[in-house]
Amino acid sequence: MNVLITLTTAGIDTGPFNLYSNVDSYVTAFQTNVAKSALVAGYLSTLVPAGTTYVRVKSTGLCTNYIDIYVTGSGTTTTTTTATPTTTSTTTTEVVTYYNVVLCGTSTPSVIRYNGPNNVTLGVVVQSTNGSCYTVSSVGTGPETVGTLLTQFASCGECQVAPPPTTTTTSSSTSTSTSTSTSTSTSTSTTTTTTTNILNTCEEWRNDTLEEATVTYTPCNTVTPVSNYALATTSSICAVFGSITVTVGGPLTLVGSCNTPAPTTTTTTATPTTTTTTSAPPSYYAFSLTAGAIDSSTACADSSAAITLYGSNISFLSNATFYNDYTLLSPYDGSDLYYKNVANNEYVQISSIGSQTAGGSC
Repeated sequence: MNVLITLTTAGIDTGPFNLYSNVDSYVTAFQTNVAKSALVAGYLSTLVPAGTTYVRVKSTGLCTNYIDIYVTGSGTTTTTTTATPTTTSTTTTEVVTYYNVVLCGTSTPSVIRYNGPNNVTLGVVVQSTNGSCYTVSSVGTGPETVGTLLTQFASCGECQVAPPPTTTTTSSSTSTSTSTSTSTSTSTSTTTTTTTNILNTCEEWRNDTLEEATVTYTPCNTVTPVSNYALATTSSICAVFGSITVTVGGPLTLVGSCNTPAPTTTTTTATPTTTTTTSAPPSYYAFSLTAGAIDSSTACADSSAAITLYGSNISFLSNATFYNDYTLLSPYDGSDLYYKNVANNEYVQISSIGSQTAGGSC
């Protein structure tokens, strides 16, 4: 192959240069001791191995930096212009290719942009930044009409046009328990289901060189970058699209898309609780009393039971309040009169609110 190689800039300490091809993974230089002045002026190499897509220009002087230059165009002579790294920096050339594509399920033609060092296989299905899926038909020319290529699939059926939405479902049920006791409790059961889809288009990159590469990238299914990762030769990583940067070594080979995990569903259910408090009915005691009298002596002289009152204490004189019935909820209006318990000849004075204000034995 005849390839015209031009360096737009070259560091002071660079040169002379050896030239390598990616055909043999940059093992053996196909041309050596090329002068810096020749490369800056534009050096036509006629010894480039057939099938070369990258030429590595490596300095052999005080500076041993190198740069991999992508070979573009077709025919017997290809002109590639780029910048050679200085002693302190490395310049990477972005390769942009346009492809003619057809929207899946239709015959509608479009043009898609691809940013990457390797060619896209014709006939594969790709997904664009607009979320739609297309079949690659041929190499095209820009500008793009449907965005930039994100990832590749084997068929239209595997290409997901749109990600599953994030769904939150909440259901509630209420139970109430009621008894004849004095308390009622109510509890609520809540079930919350949250579905989270981590939408990352992921690419598999492989180190096909003979040297270890150092990369910074964001692993698929995460949002946390990994810095200075040592990628051994023949090893690969699955990275979020556009997140990978090679800091040492390379270049890496784009293998294709890698799997994105299925949505994660977390379900939390709170078990309903029911608390029932049952209070025992109050203890009561009935007392047969005479009709009310104006004083204790008059009450003590009477022995006829006229009314029945109730109290909470078995000892007649120990009751602070007397009630109309056994529920002990309605105090008796005693009008400050005196009443005798015909069972044991004890008397009490009962106020208008049922309170005992005096008492004793007859």
